[in-house]
Amino acid sequence: MWTAREYRRHLTALDDSLIVHRHIDGRFGLELRPMVKLTARGAKSYGNALRQLAADLEAGYRAVIVDRDNFLADLERLAREHVTDKDRGDIERAAQIIAERTRHQVWDSLFEAPTEYRFGRMLLAARERRTKANRNEQNGLNCMYGIPTPRTEQLWHSLRHQWCGPRGNSAGKVAWENWCRANRPDMPKVEAV
Repeated sequence: MWTAREYRRHLTALDDSLIVHRHIDGRFGLELRPMVKLTARGAKSYGNALRQLAADLEAGYRAVIVDRDNFLADLERLAREHVTDKDRGDIERAAQIIAERTRHQVWDSLFEAPTEYRFGRMLLAARERRTKANRNEQNGLNCMYGIPTPRTEQLWHSLRHQWCGPRGNSAGKVAWENWCRANRPDMPKVEAV
């Protein structure tokens, strides 16, 4: 997820990316790619992010990006600014793949969203990225096992409700619960006195 804020002059990071695999039998599998910092010191990171997105699109994946048009424009501009002569051909090819496939495979998070989903997704995108739970925060949509739910997972809930019927919706919820159970740390044990 990426949001354009007035204080942020250019793209500085790619937020956690939730990868959703839909199996033929209707099951979902979830995978989380962790946050990637994009800095001028690690200039290759811009090109790597652009190449990764192009590879995902070539593999047939579809992407949902917050503030899609600004994000793609910033990522491409920064990748071209920091490209080395050796990598120039790869960056040009990745940019061309993304440009060709954006219309059919890359959606803005607000694209064709009914009003109730649009407002919720705007709130999610504006939410501060955090890794620690607030005091007295319990398990639920915003926190699981004492760890805040990544914004990308919450976006998945919104997309799941919009795109899936009742059966697919419940399969998506089961996939999320299974993923959280497998990837979140255990709750602290209370010692009996």
